[in-house]
Amino acid sequence: MIITVATMKGGSGKSTLASCLAVYWHLRGRHPSLIDADPQCSIMRLAARERALGGVSVVEDATDEASKTARRLEGGNGLVIIDTPGFRSRTTLDCLAIADFLLIPVKPSPFDVDRMLDTVSILTSRSDGRQPLFRCVLTQTTRESVVAKHIRSELTAAGLPVLGNEMANRVAYPEAALWGATPSLISWKGPAAREIAAIADEIDLALGAQQAAA
Repeated sequence: MIITVATMKGGSGKSTLASCLAVYWHLRGRHPSLIDADPQCSIMRLAARERALGGVSVVEDATDEASKTARRLEGGNGLVIIDTPGFRSRTTLDCLAIADFLLIPVKPSPFDVDRMLDTVSILTSRSDGRQPLFRCVLTQTTRESVVAKHIRSELTAAGLPVLGNEMANRVAYPEAALWGATPSLISWKGPAAREIAAIADEIDLALGAQQAAA
């Protein structure tokens, strides 16, 4: 199973989302591999800090070979999460092409929605006709804010699948990152850790439904 986290705009929270999900599933005994395919190497920098993302296996590959690396790791232990560049590139397109599940983080702003729609267009226009399951997820939100509600309604009206849970704009994320950790490693019962667990559970439900249908 390959989960690609992608959008065509930087600053959407891709690296935070990918690392948080990897740590959550690792703590649940799934032991995923996390590929840092972003030239900024944000996840590799986290893994080099004290808590080292709780021991999650992290591989740096921001080259055009990242998709091949993902295929190789998938054959080893099953679950692979790819953090892609925040712009259109050969690496991003190849990682989209091999995804079993695409997760698209969207900040609640019109600019980010426009760039997200570019990602969906690329996904649905693939020449091989294969379309992986995908979900949008709102990130860096202020819960129940007018703008977040408006963006959610816009995405829903456009027929795009949006996770019911959001990643709120919380200081817990950067504070955990100071130690190379995620909220799940710092405070398992804290609000940030709970929202990551809820997002992960939604993804598992979507994947379970897909596998049952297959």
